Amino acid sequence: MRQKELDRNLEYVITQAREAGIPVPFDICEHVTVNHRPKKRFGCCRRKNGKFTIEISGFITECSDDVIREVLAHEVLHTCPGCHDHGKIWKTYAGIMNTTYGYNIKRTASFEAAGLEQPEEAERIEEIRYVLRCEKCGREYHRRRRSKAVKNPGRYRCRCGGRLKLVKG
Repeated sequence: MRQKELDRNLEYVITQAREAGIPVPFDICEHVTVNHRPKKRFGCCRRKNGKFTIEISGFITECSDDVIREVLAHEVLHTCPGCHDHGKIWKTYAGIMNTTYGYNIKRTASFEAAGLEQPEEAERIEEIRYVLRCEKCGREYHRRRRSKAVKNPGRYRCRCGGRLKLVKG
């Protein structure tokens, strides 16, 4: 898909969201960035130089306009105040977009739903390499990567307030 078409789709989605009463800010870069490196994620929203930049993965550009707009809509919602994650406000706005325009915006999307074959790199299930355990309640937190909590478990707490301890890794 050409850059002009991607940018038009972004403008279209932003207009839809605003017409639905969603408080989309005006500091969104008008050009969609295409990144060919990601193998699993469909898109992302970043704040750079005082503006939000919407990025989609290269493999998404091969999809229909409907799928591209759905990915763009998902990312545009992240630009709204209080929507940097997939919390309650973001879910409310996603519900409005889904109901009003027939999207199927979710926290995560599947390759199958987008009409794509899942690449081999994305199929690999990373093994759990680290396990943190709460010393108070015994709850375990599994991690595939060496996160901050894995590096410094003493700085983090369980939901119950207990200290975490690295038991595998």
